[in-house]
Amino acid sequence: MSHKYDEIVKHLTAAFAEMRRIGLADVVAKGGVGEILLAHNRGHELIASDKGADGKDSSDNRFEYKVSITDQFNFHFGTREEKEPPEEKVKKHFDGLKGALCAKREGEKIKRIVFVPTESLVPYLTDHFSDTEGKQLNKNFRFDGLLAMKDAIELKP
Repeated sequence: MSHKYDEIVKHLTAAFAEMRRIGLADVVAKGGVGEILLAHNRGHELIASDKGADGKDSSDNRFEYKVSITDQFNFHFGTREEKEPPEEKVKKHFDGLKGALCAKREGEKIKRIVFVPTESLVPYLTDHFSDTEGKQLNKNFRFDGLLAMKDAIELKP
């Protein structure tokens, strides 16, 4: 008995098999589709881990990826804790990263990309969290907020 999703499932099955073959495991579980598209767009390689960087370039520069279908990019660092203050969490998260690549996609196409260097993003986030009291360490950006940061640049998709 056929189903209207038969072709989609066939393509997804092939995609999952290829991801396993090249060692990506199940990266599509947490926004991996956007990460694959962004890595491909930038000529990067994904890093198959849920900690630290999402992708790296040919010079081994490592990046945080944020890919959205809207103009919103969520940076979440867990809960506020005394044993590990927000400043430490943010610095630890971005240690060794060149910066964040925030991209908007429409379907399979990357339409817009903003790069924010770690040197600008970390102080911004630590200042933000020092001025808030919420239990969740979460900051949502739009493109205009990202571009307002020092040395942030818009890249050609």
